[in-house]
Amino acid sequence: MEHQIPDIYQQIAAFLSGNCNPVEIEELNQWRNLSDENRRIFSEALKTWENCPQPLTKSEIELDKIAVKDSIINQNALQLDHNHRLLKFLRIAAIFIGPVMLAIGWYIGINHDSKQVITWNSVTAPRKHIAILNMADGTEVWLNAESTLSYATTDFSDKREVKLIGEGYFKVAKNAGKPFYVITKNETVRVLGTSFNIKAYPEEELVTTTLEEGSVELSSPKQGFATTNLKPGEQALYQISDGKITVGQVDAPRFSAWRSEKFLFKDADLKTIITELERLYDIKIHIQNPKLANLRFRGMFSYDQDLLDAFETLKRSVKLTYTIKDREVWLE
Repeated sequence: MEHQIPDIYQQIAAFLSGNCNPVEIEELNQWRNLSDENRRIFSEALKTWENCPQPLTKSEIELDKIAVKDSIINQNALQLDHNHRLLKFLRIAAIFIGPVMLAIGWYIGINHDSKQVITWNSVTAPRKHIAILNMADGTEVWLNAESTLSYATTDFSDKREVKLIGEGYFKVAKNAGKPFYVITKNETVRVLGTSFNIKAYPEEELVTTTLEEGSVELSSPKQGFATTNLKPGEQALYQISDGKITVGQVDAPRFSAWRSEKFLFKDADLKTIITELERLYDIKIHIQNPKLANLRFRGMFSYDQDLLDAFETLKRSVKLTYTIKDREVWLE
């Protein structure tokens, strides 16, 4: 696979900003493994992405947008030096990835008429509710409260990929020739026929992938395409801040108990429980007594349980008191 340098920068920019589809990710991975020079270019791009100055001024943005269009239309006339050219592409992609990807999509359409523009549908599960989807390929998906799943409206069975924000349980239909991809903001999961749970809420510091059956392969830009494989009963905790993945054995079904509209917690810290309750009831919880933060809890909340019942459940677990006013709760 051969690429002109501006072309590969466009693909790297799309990948780092989460706008590559699985086929393009595999192509980029193959290109990276062709030589040490390719690996060096990708590593340099990753460092530039992470350290690029932000935000840009309005004048810089307008100039950069013009530069991108010119570079796409007149690649042979582009005489910028290597590092400056790379920085241009990645800085624009970081802030104006929408316009840039439209321009790149136009460019690809001119040179590859056979490629089809993909549009996406989205389904969102509101608070205190679970959504169940039956995909065109036979895959079943459960969406937890305040989660969104996006999928291609055309030819999904041929390109099996979805985008997830929040938490979802997937029972993927087997198809050895067409892997299924779940793409989150920080991680991509590749599977063939598998049952697993992914929790990737944008406000949380961890992406949690728990495997019940089959096998999954995890990858992330921060790992430089390195993959992590899970076996049944294993859970991967991906630390968003540094890209570190920790794998351990767990009771996998417990992490998908929410499919029955139940939040089951066993030896959970108060911070974890507060996060779930705030999402479930759309409230803000304050810890007045710092000692409570170190306490561990076990029990269960039902999605149809009212707010008072939920805090009575906590009160029975440990000695605490609570005060509720409007949409705020104080724990003491």
